[in-house]
Amino acid sequence: MSNLVEDRIEFVRTQFQKLPKKIYVGFSGGKDSSAVIKILYAALKRSRRRTSVEVIYCDTGVENPVIDSYVKSVTKTLDREAKKDGIALKCRIIEPELDRSYFVRVIGRGYPPPTNTFRWCTTDIRIRPFQSFLRSAADPKVVTIGTRRGESVQRDRSLNLAQSVGKFDQNFYQLQRDGFPGAILFTPIIDFEVEDVWTALVDIESPKCLSPSVLAGLYRDGSGECPTVRDFKDKPCSRARFGCWTCTVVRKDRSSESMIEQGHDLLRPYLEFRNWLSEIRNYPKYRCRRRRNGVDAPGPINLTGRKEILTRIDRLEVLTGQQILSAAQRQRITELWLRDLESTHYLSIE
Repeated sequence: MSNLVEDRIEFVRTQFQKLPKKIYVGFSGGKDSSAVIKILYAALKRSRRRTSVEVIYCDTGVENPVIDSYVKSVTKTLDREAKKDGIALKCRIIEPELDRSYFVRVIGRGYPPPTNTFRWCTTDIRIRPFQSFLRSAADPKVVTIGTRRGESVQRDRSLNLAQSVGKFDQNFYQLQRDGFPGAILFTPIIDFEVEDVWTALVDIESPKCLSPSVLAGLYRDGSGECPTVRDFKDKPCSRARFGCWTCTVVRKDRSSESMIEQGHDLLRPYLEFRNWLSEIRNYPKYRCRRRRNGVDAPGPINLTGRKEILTRIDRLEVLTGQQILSAAQRQRITELWLRDLESTHYLSIE
């Protein structure tokens, strides 16, 4: 095992004396959060203090289906491995509130699909579910995340603005101001380079469900540019960025395109829907002429547009054999349509 990985496991083990008896881990299924879990797992095995870890995955309802299936499989196996190893670790899947879920917003309320200038999705379907979960937790809120410096300018800016926390090492802890106000963020791999992340994934054997070879394959398929991994002494690259299959913030979903080229044909109808949604978001025939606040400017997607989106979702469910809208979402969409039809501002909606 490399010196860096060994030292970091020992560092985390010593932190259990300072941390609450229960801590939380944000898990996306990617390399960084996977490395964090492996380091925590190894430290828990060595620790005499009984620390409980809850791994949280936020199912937005529109995650890349390949990644979503992988993550949910991992969480089930991780629970079993932890129980077998006597580790106090369990996984929990959380979801956005019904009224904030992606398609209730788009089809029910008529929210235009997100762009860089109107990026409502991250807050609604990723951050707020975690906020709600943390508020419901009775114990002190320490959230362990796989954030690293140098990933992006925006992330580095957020890290620089974060406040240090009393007795904790300011190099690895911050008091979160945005997203999860009041929570203490523990960032055990904040100083890791990409190569260090892969070293941790390879060097630490348990839990076995976090397989570096499986992760490497996902990243290779998602970027289309990674070299063949002959031996894990040669670390795979990780340019792929996995996210929502509906994402219209990016101009092209290159990750899905690459995965399709690598044989993940099940993503093709999802990508075709995403491309159509991105194309029609500004079609005048699908947009209200007035916003809900009365301003004369392109407003919500009108009922004609929302009905067309719903029709295409129905086709997509048939094509993929997967449920995209739950019964509760469909009922809520119907209720919101009826509310708009009955509204005195109906003319601004149609």
